[in-house]
Amino acid sequence: MKIVIITGEESGDELGASLVDALKESSLGKFELYGIGGSLLLKRGIQNFHHINEISVMGIIEVIPKILKINRIIKNVTKSVLNLNPDIVITVDSPDFTLRIAKNIKSKNQKIKILHYVAPSVWGWRPKRVYTVKSVVDKLLTILPFEQKIFEEKKVPTTFVGHPITSKIKPQITLDQFNNKYMSNNDMPILLILPGSRKPEIDKLLRIYLETVEVFNIYKKFSVVLPIKKELANYVRDIIDKQNINYDVTILGSDVAKYESFTVADYAIATSGTVALELSYFDIAYLVTYKFNYLSYTIIKSLAQAKFANLINIINDQENIPELIQSKCTVDNIGKVFNAIVSDQEYRETILNASRIAIDKLGTNSNPSALAAEEVLKIVNNGQ
Repeated sequence: MKIVIITGEESGDELGASLVDALKESSLGKFELYGIGGSLLLKRGIQNFHHINEISVMGIIEVIPKILKINRIIKNVTKSVLNLNPDIVITVDSPDFTLRIAKNIKSKNQKIKILHYVAPSVWGWRPKRVYTVKSVVDKLLTILPFEQKIFEEKKVPTTFVGHPITSKIKPQITLDQFNNKYMSNNDMPILLILPGSRKPEIDKLLRIYLETVEVFNIYKKFSVVLPIKKELANYVRDIIDKQNINYDVTILGSDVAKYESFTVADYAIATSGTVALELSYFDIAYLVTYKFNYLSYTIIKSLAQAKFANLINIINDQENIPELIQSKCTVDNIGKVFNAIVSDQEYRETILNASRIAIDKLGTNSNPSALAAEEVLKIVNNGQ
């Protein structure tokens, strides 16, 4: 059996890897894995047509320099999939990239079944993408509860499988154990600094976070910990060294260390994205920020329908998690909001309660990856 998984960013690589694990535990039997993935899918044996590092980019203007390259990749992948003639193609998130490949495949071979995992946020912006999904996808799996109704109203076969964050196992580690492992002689609570998972995000935001911690003397009350993927650890370290701050930053370069730090931390300053949902799941009080290229932000703002950037706020339909986006993302604003979270217990509890309410809505009482695997089996076994 041949399975193709195509994604365009880290979060999709993680989802795809978890789905592969669930498929291996199912009744599917042996299968060969092809497509586009990152380090996690590579560990699962994917034979990559391309690596996600060739594709991953945020923003509208930022993608322009990569358009020709991405178009070539889409063409190459389409050709490779058609030649392979797999039993199923699973496209994961990154809809502007993955659904273009799906469309190309369907235009050449209608018989190839395509399952798309993680719906495009048509409720947030560009609602007409629902028709793109309808035209090229045989089955859609959503991870947000309110999305199923949106797509089913347009006659798209849809199943809500739950958000993968709800099945993540929290490490069993105490603050003392964490300190002994990563931060000897630490006697202060931990503040997480999360500048993003892409170099452009880190370039825009890390210096602002570091300056905030220094200007507001946050380092005198907290030990600063920065979890980052291993391949970006040196990049981040160089930025910190050049900023010449007068406090230490503990850089953690593995997923194990990252989630152990989430278990023991109380507060975080984070770049808006998947990590914000993880912070909510780990019951951490935090604020989110983001800065786009100015022109990208202008375009996105004009097209956006969602009132908020943070998914917790979107689910609850109110800004419980503080958002400092674009012009609001300044040292002064971040410092003032962070100090308010720390000093005002009621404000802090509002953030934590909002997170708990939203996270509860994201679950199904079953493992999302296992439910997704069941849908894959239905397609490959029954052709539907």
